[in-house]
Amino acid sequence: MKTEMIQFMAGAAILSAFTYVPILARDYLGADEFYVTVLVAGYATAALVSSYIFGRAGDIHGRRIVLRIGLLIAALSFAMLMLVQDETTLFVVRVINGFAVGMHPGALAAYAYDSHMPMGRFASFGALGWGVGTFLTGIAATQDIYSAFALSSLFFVVAFASALTLPPVDRVRVRVPLFPIETLKRNFAVYAAVFIRHSSAFAIWTLWPLFLSDLGADLFTIGIVQAANSISQVVFMLTITDRIECSRLISVGLLASAATFMWFTLVSSVLEILPSQTLLGFSWACLYVGSLKYVTQKNVERSTASGLLSSVLSIAGVFGPIYASVLYLLWPGYHAILMFAVAMSLFAFVLFRFSDPSATPKLVSDVRE
Repeated sequence: MKTEMIQFMAGAAILSAFTYVPILARDYLGADEFYVTVLVAGYATAALVSSYIFGRAGDIHGRRIVLRIGLLIAALSFAMLMLVQDETTLFVVRVINGFAVGMHPGALAAYAYDSHMPMGRFASFGALGWGVGTFLTGIAATQDIYSAFALSSLFFVVAFASALTLPPVDRVRVRVPLFPIETLKRNFAVYAAVFIRHSSAFAIWTLWPLFLSDLGADLFTIGIVQAANSISQVVFMLTITDRIECSRLISVGLLASAATFMWFTLVSSVLEILPSQTLLGFSWACLYVGSLKYVTQKNVERSTASGLLSSVLSIAGVFGPIYASVLYLLWPGYHAILMFAVAMSLFAFVLFRFSDPSATPKLVSDVRE
């Protein structure tokens, strides 16, 4: 259960802070919505850089050392959120947070695969962490919003402690070039589809806590909404995703995403959002597990390929706030952002369906980490 514990705790820490940092910025520090988009973009840019660097490092130097360093730095950097009292400091700390959280996902996914763990089960613990983490931090935030960040740091401390006890596993010895162009080509279909869908979705998530707040949700209710999404993901990841071929999962996830974002355009209260979280959980379970299975099954350099998938998600996190800020300035409100996400999810589906499948490379000799 050590790998699952790391995935669970890291997921709890990341989403908990992501949920309440925009509220800290706007409602406690006086920032506007445009600042929030810049804040999220800075976080995502830093995560993009570190995901690439440390995903590759996981293949070259070993999964466990990268995991331990990344989780330790994340625990320390998230604790810094408790000291934030102004907008400038918050931006600097969130950039450091972003770099820290980009360090471990590629190595962790590769370690899980090398340990013969089904990717649906592996991903489900991250989603479970999102749900439990946002629920607990929702309770903490009602007392003091800084308590939510203390809890996030504590989650990372537990993840780091678990990483210290991971046993060595057999892994594939690979030479990874500084710029892995072949890995990018081999996985273009999934990287492109995930980027298009997730960047438009991230435009929604950039202002999501504010969207829920404007629908009448308090801090605790926001935690309930996030937990409902995460619990749905866990159910679908554990029950169906490991039984379905990866390309089919990705296609279903893209179509379900379009349907979910269309649902968001029709709501007028936070109560109407709650049922949609089941469909949202289903869509992301299919898309994320399908993508994770795709890059781990079709590549020898699994840490690099998984790290690049994390980088794609981070790039989406950079573009999403840009989309959100532009659309919000042109058409104040959330409707334009939601419709944009619907259109992009459908476009991603078409692109993925018509992209050529990549070939599976030959394996090379195993080594002991």
